[in-house]
Amino acid sequence: MLACVAFWSCGEAAEEAARTERCASCHVTAASEWSTSRHGQSGNSPVFIALLPHVERAWGANARARCVACHSPGFVNEPAIGCASCHLAVGNRGTFNGAVVVKVEAPVAVRTVPANAPHATSARGLLTSASLCGTCHEVRGPGHLDEPTLSEYRAADTRGEDECVSCHFEEGHRFSGLEPRWNGTAAEVEQGTRSAERLLQRALTLEVEGSTVKLTNVGAMHGVPTGMTAMRDVWVDVTVRDETGALVKFPRVIELGARLEGSALFTDATAIVSRSLAAGQRREWQAPGVVVEASLHARAYRDDALEALGLGSIAAQVPEIVVTTQW
Repeated sequence: MLACVAFWSCGEAAEEAARTERCASCHVTAASEWSTSRHGQSGNSPVFIALLPHVERAWGANARARCVACHSPGFVNEPAIGCASCHLAVGNRGTFNGAVVVKVEAPVAVRTVPANAPHATSARGLLTSASLCGTCHEVRGPGHLDEPTLSEYRAADTRGEDECVSCHFEEGHRFSGLEPRWNGTAAEVEQGTRSAERLLQRALTLEVEGSTVKLTNVGAMHGVPTGMTAMRDVWVDVTVRDETGALVKFPRVIELGARLEGSALFTDATAIVSRSLAAGQRREWQAPGVVVEASLHARAYRDDALEALGLGSIAAQVPEIVVTTQW
């Protein structure tokens, strides 16, 4: 097995030495975490694969190529967002639509340069910068698709020093978000669900004052949802005791997912109206009675969007994150 040595002295081309499987020969834990992460599965998500033909039909081959450029960038001939995509990134040609620049001969970017590192390293600030994440997580077009996550972050007064990674990398190299972990053991899939639950609880607070239900973005440094707002589903259900004493459920009194007009898929929609809750923003609903229970729900994909993609059979694999408050 190859040892971790400087790329240019390990007896093989730098492109080959920079592959994730080579990194994994030493960085076993990080590679294991990555393998079931959203980044590790970016190119083989069933939803992404099913969407590509719709993107090409609606907007052409160039639009499809732009999707692939982020989800499966092809650095060091890998199908996913591997080690090289972040740790060998040296800049970008613009902070949107996947314009990251990777150099396989560059020292490996790290947060802190270790003593006696077995290969060349560099404490490049880009590694933990929102500018690196935003290269792919800021999407401008095609069509009505607009996912301004980086712009939302930069407009937020609550942003911190460690930027995106302070919230989304709570588990090493496992990216925390709503996207399911499609592969991995049952324990790893469950771990991903719990991670998403903690992220949601950190981002949003659900409160009741009298008969007023309040949902506030207290922790996310961007809108909720974001990233693929046109597919996400975030909502609040409320149970009320009316004047007769009967319990009445009011579903979806607050909805944060985008509203699509004309189609369940963003590729065919005539308009996409964002209802995301911006950083620091609050939305309220007035209950016609005494609130007994309010619950916050989130799913990575709406059921109607999965059905439109012919993926109704995998809907059960998309976990529903629920945060419930009772009074």
